[in-house]
Amino acid sequence: MNKQAIKGKTASQGPADISVGAYGDIDPITFSVILNKFSTIAKEMTLTLEYTAWTSILALARDFSCAIYDKQGRQVCMMDALPIHTNSLHVVLKEIADAFGDDIYEGDVIACNDPYSGNTHVGDFVTACPVFYKGEHLFWSVTKGHQLDCGAYIPTSTAATAKDVYQEGLTIPPLKFYEKGKPREDVIRMYLANLRWKDWLYGDLMAQLGSIWTGSRRLVEMVEQYGIEEIERYIEAIFDYSDRRMAEEIRSMPNGKYVGETWVDSDGQGNTNLYIKATVTIEDENIHVDYSGSADQVPGATNASYGVMQAAAGIPILCCIDPTIPHNEGCLRHITASAPKGSICNAKHPASTAIATIVPGDPMQDAVWKALAQAIPERAAAGYGRIQCVPFFSGVDRRDGGEREWGCMFFNGGSGGAASPSADGWPLILTEAGMGGLKVPSVEMSELLYPLMVERVEIEPDSMGCGKHAGGPGVGISVRPVGSPMECHLFGDGAANPPHGVVGGTPGLGGGTYKENRTSGKRTYCSAKGHLEIGEDEAWVGVSTGGGGHSDPLERESDVVQDDVRQGFISAKTAREVYGVALCKKTLAIDAKETEKLRSELISGRPALEVVTPTKPATAQWLDSHMRQGDDYLLDPQ
Repeated sequence: MNKQAIKGKTASQGPADISVGAYGDIDPITFSVILNKFSTIAKEMTLTLEYTAWTSILALARDFSCAIYDKQGRQVCMMDALPIHTNSLHVVLKEIADAFGDDIYEGDVIACNDPYSGNTHVGDFVTACPVFYKGEHLFWSVTKGHQLDCGAYIPTSTAATAKDVYQEGLTIPPLKFYEKGKPREDVIRMYLANLRWKDWLYGDLMAQLGSIWTGSRRLVEMVEQYGIEEIERYIEAIFDYSDRRMAEEIRSMPNGKYVGETWVDSDGQGNTNLYIKATVTIEDENIHVDYSGSADQVPGATNASYGVMQAAAGIPILCCIDPTIPHNEGCLRHITASAPKGSICNAKHPASTAIATIVPGDPMQDAVWKALAQAIPERAAAGYGRIQCVPFFSGVDRRDGGEREWGCMFFNGGSGGAASPSADGWPLILTEAGMGGLKVPSVEMSELLYPLMVERVEIEPDSMGCGKHAGGPGVGISVRPVGSPMECHLFGDGAANPPHGVVGGTPGLGGGTYKENRTSGKRTYCSAKGHLEIGEDEAWVGVSTGGGGHSDPLERESDVVQDDVRQGFISAKTAREVYGVALCKKTLAIDAKETEKLRSELISGRPALEVVTPTKPATAQWLDSHMRQGDDYLLDPQ
């Protein structure tokens, strides 16, 4: 295709560098306006859902994503929300379109949560409506929201102990909830009849529909303004713009095959240290991720759906490119992924994928990050804290004298983010699946909505990996029930296999969770997955890991290390033994001569810095250092 670039900015400078030729004359200003109009529509869809949702998981934690696709199912625009959603929505949308073929009409709403129909996992509920203009199908307006409940055998939409799809809850292949503008009341009643907390879930359903209908209206308005032909022409130009910029980014990376390895703590059924391998092949302007060699699918819920496999492979790569490149079809077509059917990375029906987005989704991303650390260490981040200390609490609320059932996914104890080659990691990233797109509800709002008391939530010292750039800190948190016991369902990972460090950076802490009896002081520790009953005289306690560190800790500025100690992020012992910074015990002033001596001693005779560490499973030490005589430990309790 012969194309001539408009003169002005270079490819890395922005939308003035677009193409002409195949699409006729493309005006840079109109190009920028239309590109940003799509982004504005996706943002309005997002705010519509956030402001009208009923449950905290959507309204407060923002565990949902919105996107726009053309009639061919190609991603035009998405709101930067949860990449595990936005990098996989095209997979389920294709299944929706294929399921109905020509039987799609204006006013239809099609829903799907089936992980074996292109969706991520059963907890993610997709709603899609075709957008028509003067009888012609032009777009799809789509949302994906993580539901508070999906009818599982236990009160959670992330049943880590599920043994197959039938224990996960109600599975919905592509199914019309609205047909030609009219609600299919029988279908909606059937859906709600299978759910706990029906009123809340009906409110969330209407919020998702309000979001896609808002997107549909705004898209029609844009077509009315510019015309069908013009909009379609500029969409192709937008794809081409992302395509060329993505190709240039990948061509700047060294060709070759790079292998990353990691391990999943457990599968929910007592099987531990499950192996995941990613081979990342960079060839000219394309990248392929192959998960061959990973463990076979497992009896528990820790299996990836095809949608999760596609998303997890691409997310780390997308994080390593220029962030001004729009994440649309033109960008995504340069990344492909594969995994053997029947493996932990691409499960075969009826294996459970109830927690696939985070486990094994996050470890699958870790393996890719480790491979990229070998290929492009100047771009690749260290390890992120996998979702941990984020339990699903439920019970009966008796505070007002009644008996009201309640449930919530409690995001407040989230893990820290990875250090990058140029900056420290952020706290409360929670999970690579969300990559900062999730929000942490306020303590006050959580206590107002649910019968629980947050006794403590604070930065956990020395929880992050050390390096020239340190990982984001983890959190220590304690929660007790108010007025009645509560159930706790854990669905995380990364306690035994902590976030990795890169090119000399050290791993994160690992962390863990337990319940503590206030009368006897006895602690019952639990793996990152499983079920605990929290009595009125007990508290649930979590310590989440910080992210991995990046580059040599001895290159971190002494005054920055000093400030870390003053802020309570690290101890004076860590400052001395890892960073080689000597501080006065009383004033925390830096002893410059002692620091120079310490750093010289630490450098002398040490081995070469490893590209990635650790390189073996189950290296976290938190559990061993915290368990006391008489305490119990439960692996994946049912």
